[in-house]
Amino acid sequence: MNKVVKKTIVGTAALTVSLMLAACGQQSSTADSPSSSSSSKTRSAENESTKAYRSANRLIRNHDYQGAYDKLNAGSARSGQAAKLSTDLQNYINAKSAYDNGNYDQAASSLKNLKSTSPAMRDAYVSLQNKITSAKKNSYNTSSSSKHSSSAAATSNSSQSASAANQVADSQTSDQVVTRFANKMGFVGEKGYEIIPTAKNGNVYRFEVRQNNHDNTVASMIGIYQYNDQTGAVSKLQ
Repeated sequence: MNKVVKKTIVGTAALTVSLMLAACGQQSSTADSPSSSSSSKTRSAENESTKAYRSANRLIRNHDYQGAYDKLNAGSARSGQAAKLSTDLQNYINAKSAYDNGNYDQAASSLKNLKSTSPAMRDAYVSLQNKITSAKKNSYNTSSSSKHSSSAAATSNSSQSASAANQVADSQTSDQVVTRFANKMGFVGEKGYEIIPTAKNGNVYRFEVRQNNHDNTVASMIGIYQYNDQTGAVSKLQ
């Protein structure tokens, strides 16, 4: 009789322990479920952002900048690098639009320093920057050439010879003016400064000053200055 009672008690105790362990396991599973779900969502968002970033770089290589920008902004979540690339694309699109419309000063100011580390975006920036700088120089040279040509057409042969000599003198004087302006403002040395003449009115010159980064891949706008070569006065216009 005692043996039967003992077996009954032991069986009941084992059943109780089994039920308690099962309950704990269920509670643990329930407690872990929200965390697992949250981690899964985070990984999913990261994967989506990474795919969008890679797709955007491919579109940039194919010169589809608007498509790349839309791709980065289509998702609900963006990584830090995706957000930086989106900012670079917005600046590039604005600069390219201004360049296409002939607004070279606006294009130069819109093309701000890169925030992302995307090689495709860096190459696009460098290419557009070179185009803007070249266009601005050509615009300035064309304007100066047009003024000299109009003056020469209105004079006699002897006056034309004098005008040609004056053009050479003006060119030499312009270089000297740039040097005096650079020395006065400290835009000298091995700091990558680029001084671009954009306008002239008598002794008053307007210069755009840019500075290249360490890799000479991006030229940042320093400012637009007005310089009076006669008085030495300088004012920053922008």
